Amino acid sequence: MGNAEETKQKIINETIQMIKETDGAVEQITIRKIAERTNIGVGLINHYFHSKDELIVVCVQSIIQQVVHSYRPSACNSKDSMEITKFVAKEVMDFLMENKQISKVSILADMKSPKTDDNTMNTARGFFGLLSIGKSEATQKQNKEEMWSAFLLTSMLQSAFLRKDILNDSIGVNWNDKQQRDEFIDFMFQHHM
Repeated sequence: MGNAEETKQKIINETIQMIKETDGAVEQITIRKIAERTNIGVGLINHYFHSKDELIVVCVQSIIQQVVHSYRPSACNSKDSMEITKFVAKEVMDFLMENKQISKVSILADMKSPKTDDNTMNTARGFFGLLSIGKSEATQKQNKEEMWSAFLLTSMLQSAFLRKDILNDSIGVNWNDKQQRDEFIDFMFQHHM
C-alpha cells in the first residue's frame, strides 16, 4: 500500500461507499467489513480512526459537506429573499428527512465539536446569502442581524429534525408528513424570522 494519507483516503472512500449502499444505516457497517473491502487490516483502520464511530463521523461530514457546497435550490418563482429562504429551508428539511441517519450523525458531530467551518455554520452562511439577496450595501448591523437570523433558522431546523420522533406528541406536528413540516416552517417564518 502507498503512504498513510492514501491508505486513510482509501478507508474513507470505501466507508462512504458503504454508507451510501446502506442508505445511511451505519449500524450495518463494521470495521471488519471495511477491512475486507479495502484489504487493509482492522488494526491499521483502528490506528488511523480509533473507532468505527470516529470513522463514520469523518465520512458523514465529508458527504454532507459535499451536499452543502454543491446544493443549488430548485426553481423558486419568488424574487423576495425571505420567500426564497423559506423555500430552501423546506428543501433542506426534506434532505434531512430523506437522509435521516447521516443527517443525525452530522448534526450531532457539529454540536459535539463545533467549528467555524463545520456543516452547521456552512448551512447558516448559505441561509445568510439567501437572506441578503437583493440588498444594497447593508449596514454592519443589518448584516449582523441577517447572520443571526440565518443561524437561528439553521438551529431551529436542526432541533426540530433531532426531535422529529416526539414532535407529534409534544407539539402536534407529525414531522414525517411533509405538509405538516412545511406548515411548521411557514409558521416559523411568519412569526420568528
